[in-house]
Amino acid sequence: MTAAPIVLGLDAGGSGTGWTLLRGGAVLARGQAPPLTAALLGTPAGEAALSALAGALPAPPGAAHAGLPGLQVGSPAAETARAALAGALGLPPARVSVEGDLDLAYRAHFPPGGGVLLYAGTGSLAYHVTATGEVVRAGGRGYRLGDDGGGFSLGRAALRWLTDRLDAGEEPASPLAAEVASLTDGLDWPTLRAFAYGTPGAAALASLAPAVGRAADVGDPVARALLAEAAHALADLARRVLARTGPLPLRATGGALRVSPLLPAMLMEHLPGLEVVWLDHAEAAARRALEARP
Repeated sequence: MTAAPIVLGLDAGGSGTGWTLLRGGAVLARGQAPPLTAALLGTPAGEAALSALAGALPAPPGAAHAGLPGLQVGSPAAETARAALAGALGLPPARVSVEGDLDLAYRAHFPPGGGVLLYAGTGSLAYHVTATGEVVRAGGRGYRLGDDGGGFSLGRAALRWLTDRLDAGEEPASPLAAEVASLTDGLDWPTLRAFAYGTPGAAALASLAPAVGRAADVGDPVARALLAEAAHALADLARRVLARTGPLPLRATGGALRVSPLLPAMLMEHLPGLEVVWLDHAEAAARRALEARP
């Protein structure tokens, strides 16, 4: 009797990489691995992330599909990513497929032409794929150029507020300050500088987004204002895309929306009719790998 195939799905990102193993269509295991993006591949951090991923899997997959930030199907970068994943997982490259994380997420929520996806993870963007495969988007330019409303921008805004207090000669004392200090191990400038700049990429600052959410949940006015600014920025992205596509169903998803129930509520005030939905994009990737098996 032939054993049911085991396939792996990856939903990679700048804050972490979700993975799901399926055996014969049923979930075998789920987990989280370190951040992984197209830009990290070939770097020590990327190699470490791939090694941690391979070591975390309870069973070897026979095929894999991954959504990675910064990829376009058929590009040289996509082929490089496919080869790197295949090597880390001990698979022939033909058993590994890759695509952009946005395309993976969009297809998990809508068929082509079906709606607009507002995504708030480490970064942020609004995304639509037309019935003919064309992409209409706003945002998603990375933390150096934008990503307003996402986890990175929330963490950065919290540190900006704290460093402004330090510049004024104040010693920050509030729920937000306490929540940030619990993650940074201090609020003095050398400690905050080491936290902000000690790790390349957006992951460190994005890890502070839940601190903003927790502080907002207990009534911290600064934290609530930061969430309100994030909701405004995210709504603006959605409106930019809808202005080009015309009225369409609108869904929002992503880890930044989980930091506090206040953020989705604020966002829905800006966007009546918005549906906030969380799906396992790694499982969607695994099912794509399963469908692609001969």
